[in-house]
Amino acid sequence: MFDLDKLQEIWQTITRNKMRSFLTAFGVFWGMFMFIGMFGIGQGFGNGLKNNFGNIAANSMFVMARTTTVEYKGFNAGRWWNMTQDDMELLKKQIPEIETISGTVWANNSKAVVGDKSADVNVQGIDDLFYKIDNQDIIAGRKISYLDVAEKRKVCVLGNEAADQLFASAEEAIGQMVKVGAVYFTVVGIAKPRGNISLGGDPKTTAFIPSSTAQQLAGRGKAIDFISIVVGDKVKIKTIEKKVTDILRTKHLISPLDNNAVMTFNIQDTFLMFNYLFIGIAALIWIVGMGTLFAGVVGISNIMLVTVKERTNEIGIKRALGAKPGVIIRQIMMESMALTFIAGFLGMFFGILVLVLIEQATQSAGMFANPTISFTMAIVGTVILILSGLIAGIIPAKNALRIKAIDALRDE
Repeated sequence: MFDLDKLQEIWQTITRNKMRSFLTAFGVFWGMFMFIGMFGIGQGFGNGLKNNFGNIAANSMFVMARTTTVEYKGFNAGRWWNMTQDDMELLKKQIPEIETISGTVWANNSKAVVGDKSADVNVQGIDDLFYKIDNQDIIAGRKISYLDVAEKRKVCVLGNEAADQLFASAEEAIGQMVKVGAVYFTVVGIAKPRGNISLGGDPKTTAFIPSSTAQQLAGRGKAIDFISIVVGDKVKIKTIEKKVTDILRTKHLISPLDNNAVMTFNIQDTFLMFNYLFIGIAALIWIVGMGTLFAGVVGISNIMLVTVKERTNEIGIKRALGAKPGVIIRQIMMESMALTFIAGFLGMFFGILVLVLIEQATQSAGMFANPTISFTMAIVGTVILILSGLIAGIIPAKNALRIKAIDALRDE
């Protein structure tokens, strides 16, 4: 703990040359300000990515059928083919790395009607495994179940925005009948997506029905428009992609050279790309922030050296009166730490203040969200400041110990 005399000495040292102290301390202030600001902005982009992709499993891939572009085994180019539920069973059987596989049937956009209220909705036929790939929060009721699909039930889960247009509350919607197109469905759940990325249409305005029901209503048999696949965390999707396309090409008599007929999208690669990008950004933040802070620390060390030189008489007299080396070292180190900590703390404070202002100004930005620093990072920043102050005071403190009483008299 500081006593009053020590506090006065430290303050006198800092204010002895106000302009020199200000310019030197500004380096520490700017270094910490840049570090906090850049780190928070990096977090903002990271949070934005999580918010946008938060509903999609990171270790997933998706498959769609497209027209062929290569003649093969008597079939002309330009042939359309359909994936089926049998394809999903075959893929699951031949690729053991697959943990979850789900099929989606896309129906035409329709108008959902309840009494005198209506809403334009996108209709998707899904199975019970869909939610393991596209994570959604069920804010009322339940999800589409296995029995819904097996029994081809006419039930639906509405997106939260569509439900808001049709019902007074999510709870009120459960069990009600809604006319989608020309067919009546019982509302069994209200869903809200966790992210902004969708697998065909905005989930907030989608009516999800059992895939078997969608197939039956459209007379499509076992046809599926979209296959979603999730693998284990340690499995590389790239290796699975080739196996999937090879199996589907073989089953549906598609040329091995036709790269258009089976379209795949690998979201794991997207996540990895962004992860590497944010690792690079984090490294740059540490290099620039710590480099700027180090420059400020060097400046404080220099000003303390000048201060020690100016106080040769004072320090020499203290040594002559019996002041122990520890007292001199402690005084110089405390002064160095005080100057570093005050400047650094102000830099941290204004850095956090700027991040708060940025957060308020970018609340609706899709790829940028919550640019703040954690409590742990604030503690790390404080520790860095303390260590920086100690480092800045080491050389000046050693120089102060070399001052002797005779030097003070000679200087006088």
